[in-house]
Amino acid sequence: MTVRSMVVSVGCLLAASVGAAPPSKNDYSSGMSVRANYAQPMIEAVLPDDVYRVVTRADLGDLRVFNANGMPVPHAFCAAPSSMAPQVTEQSLPVFVLKGRDQIYTDNSRVAVETSAGTRVNVEESSAPTSDVVSGLIHIIDARDRQQLRAIRFDWSTPDGVSEVKVRIEASDDLDQWQTVVHITTLLLAQQDGQELRRERIVLPTREYQYLRVQRVDSGPPLVLNSVTAEEVAEAEEIEPMWFNATHVESKEADVLYFDSQHVAPVTYARVRLAQENSTVSVNLQSRPDEESQWRSRWSGESYVIVSDTVRRESPPAQFQAASDRYWRLQILKDPQVYQDSTLELGYRPAKLRFLAQGPGPFTVAFGSRRAEPAQPAVCDGLLANMSAADRERMVEQGFVDPMVPLGGADALKPLPKKTPAKVVVLWGVLVIGVALLVGMALSLLRRVRHPTN
Repeated sequence: MTVRSMVVSVGCLLAASVGAAPPSKNDYSSGMSVRANYAQPMIEAVLPDDVYRVVTRADLGDLRVFNANGMPVPHAFCAAPSSMAPQVTEQSLPVFVLKGRDQIYTDNSRVAVETSAGTRVNVEESSAPTSDVVSGLIHIIDARDRQQLRAIRFDWSTPDGVSEVKVRIEASDDLDQWQTVVHITTLLLAQQDGQELRRERIVLPTREYQYLRVQRVDSGPPLVLNSVTAEEVAEAEEIEPMWFNATHVESKEADVLYFDSQHVAPVTYARVRLAQENSTVSVNLQSRPDEESQWRSRWSGESYVIVSDTVRRESPPAQFQAASDRYWRLQILKDPQVYQDSTLELGYRPAKLRFLAQGPGPFTVAFGSRRAEPAQPAVCDGLLANMSAADRERMVEQGFVDPMVPLGGADALKPLPKKTPAKVVVLWGVLVIGVALLVGMALSLLRRVRHPTN
């Protein structure tokens, strides 16, 4: 081998050592296909529990998304919501009509009072305009036994057929004391050439109401309400966390129970399940990421289960800051021998995966690796970040993941041999090249000595 060929060989070795190959599906233990219509540029899906059983990093750095060509695509993680969006329904409300005071008409400079006897008194004023009640009818809306209201919609008319009226809305709990909730607002209805302008919906401060009073506050005959429909907002329903049972591990301590979660999940809830009914126990819950780390306290409190007649009551789940630790310890602070059969349930809210539908589908979520370089996902709104939030949300399509299948298998969960730092590789390469050059020069000199030229 010539000196030149040796230098080329060493250069190739250095390039192979320093360069990093792009990730592939086989670098990851398992995967899941994503089903979607692929009609939008972004797909979103909630990560199932199997992902948290396989991943090795709390930041989900060993998860990537690949298209059908095997190329990774940009992705991000979004926090899972803790509650569902409030449900809005429409309900018809009863309306009662009351006879109000004699009509009082107001404008910017004149007040006209007409009594029931027909006497009319004109009072000239130069003060600023007021919005006093002028309708001889008052409408009371019965909103009892309803959930929160956010708006009401009127089917209305007036005897003189006007297309615009101003009204005020007040609220009361006892039909005696009234509080203004909408000081003044406009109802409008206009038709022309087959087209229609309509304003019949009035927004209310969202809360529960007992009674609502509607009164006209501009000049004109009484308002006629044919019907009232309310937009009722149900309380947001909390989404149940993802629960799993931690595996009991043998303990040599009588007052301590050990558990292996076998998950790398952001646990925020815990339930201590007592085997014996009508029991209560004070506990201290701790966790740690590995067997060498120090235990950290997550929650202390009472767990109980009480049965009376047909009613069973259990203590609410413990809640604490998210901890992605694998190992958990339950210290029983009193009567430990009674509670050795207790079990531990842990709960968390899985993240939502969002990715760009870049390239051909179907797309594969690959996860679980100790050999692939950690991914650098974007923040939740980091994909198409220059768009408005409303436009971005319209470009997100719901996806669904299929059951887990093996990719690289168990080998992907085995760490690669420790890499030699690039600087050390370069230094050794330079040394080898230098030695090769010296050897080449020595051999050349030796040939000259043995075969001197004339």
